[in-house]
Amino acid sequence: MTIRTAFCAAALAACVSVFGLAKADAMEIKFGIGMPEGDSPEYNALVRFKDYVEFKTNGEITVRLFPNNQLGGEREMIEMVQQGSLELSFPADGAMAGFYPPMQVWSIPYLFESAPVAWRVLESEFADSMREDVLEQTGIRALAFSQNGFRSFTNNVRPIINPADMAGLKIRTMESPVYMEMVGALGATAVPISGAEVVMALRQGVVDGQENPPAVVYTGGHGEVQRYYTLNEHTFGLHVIIANEDWFSSLEPGHQQVIQDAAKLMAWTENLQKTEGDWRFSRQLADELGMEIHVSTPEEKAAFRDIAQPPVMSFIRGNVGDELVDELLATVEDTKVRLYGSDAAE
Repeated sequence: MTIRTAFCAAALAACVSVFGLAKADAMEIKFGIGMPEGDSPEYNALVRFKDYVEFKTNGEITVRLFPNNQLGGEREMIEMVQQGSLELSFPADGAMAGFYPPMQVWSIPYLFESAPVAWRVLESEFADSMREDVLEQTGIRALAFSQNGFRSFTNNVRPIINPADMAGLKIRTMESPVYMEMVGALGATAVPISGAEVVMALRQGVVDGQENPPAVVYTGGHGEVQRYYTLNEHTFGLHVIIANEDWFSSLEPGHQQVIQDAAKLMAWTENLQKTEGDWRFSRQLADELGMEIHVSTPEEKAAFRDIAQPPVMSFIRGNVGDELVDELLATVEDTKVRLYGSDAAE
């Protein structure tokens, strides 16, 4: 072996050794979500987060994914993040409201007229201020808000065309008083059930229906045990990308930035795929599972809004205060003007 060859071999061995040491010493973090592995906006967004973090940190941080409620329901995973046994999770706003009640303000029925309006509000000063308050009040870092989707009703009894069709139905809701109040205002009975138990409850007839966006109804298996789906889009649901604060604070500044950027990328991925999923998954529910789909007209939505919004708005004001509600409503109106012009606020 020549001196040059020996030197190159030694250098290569050293590089391999160093690389192997870096991988062996990599920080592994756990990210738990409720949705199953597969082609869904939630899981696709989760994979984007993992890939971005591992790429940008050169493998110094690896992300281990725990989909399909492997670590428990949303409430359990929030508690795990708060206590430090789980670094990251992705709960819905309804579950998060159990730890941070002001989150209820996002659940005003028919708050957003379109997804683009919602996206801007989710990155507004109002949203930033709330994320800071989440940290102060709960010790949990809210990295970003994203679009869980416009929630709509499914059931096994009859098509829901107008509010009167809700009478007597038992509808599963998240464990959130706001959602329960809304369903009750429409004449149905709200039954709070963990997300991990919804399909079984529908199959066994514990409840007649539930309310979720098309992507969740399809990928979560709800469409396999439900017959009717009305896209009335009563509430814009949020996801919150949350992190354990002690873990996040222990990271070096560069890694903190990577985690924050990955959370933004994750949110944007879900935003776009959830909006696309409104028609993509609705078609699949109809074509593959035979669900009867009804897309509510603006007039039909107005009938639901006129009944559901006043009592729910009053309930939310009583829980979070007039100031927070008014600030959000003003942010929405300002956003509409920025997007559509001054006529949008009239």
